Amino acid sequence: MKEIIDQIIEIDSLAFDNKTKNEQLLLKKKQEYEKTIQDYRIEKLNDAKNKAQQLAEETESFIHENELAQESKILKISEEIERLYKKSEKDLVEKIFNKLFVLEG
Repeated sequence: MKEIIDQIIEIDSLAFDNKTKNEQLLLKKKQEYEKTIQDYRIEKLNDAKNKAQQLAEETESFIHENELAQESKILKISEEIERLYKKSEKDLVEKIFNKLFVLEG
């Protein structure tokens, strides 16, 4: 009878040890998976942050290029307006002087 009890105790002890080892293995696996998930999450967040930053830089560059193009167009239009104004002014002065000289002569 003592022998049977000793075997039961030994089996129970082995079962407890196995249970403890299995729990430790499961905990270790859980921690590995949690770390993998955390690393993946950080990687994806960093990727998203980098993409957002790149898009922001591209957008700023695009806006800056458009501003320069618009300023160039405005400058050309202003120069053309000034040229036409001076030409009109010159033509008007010529007409006035021609009329004055015709009236005098």
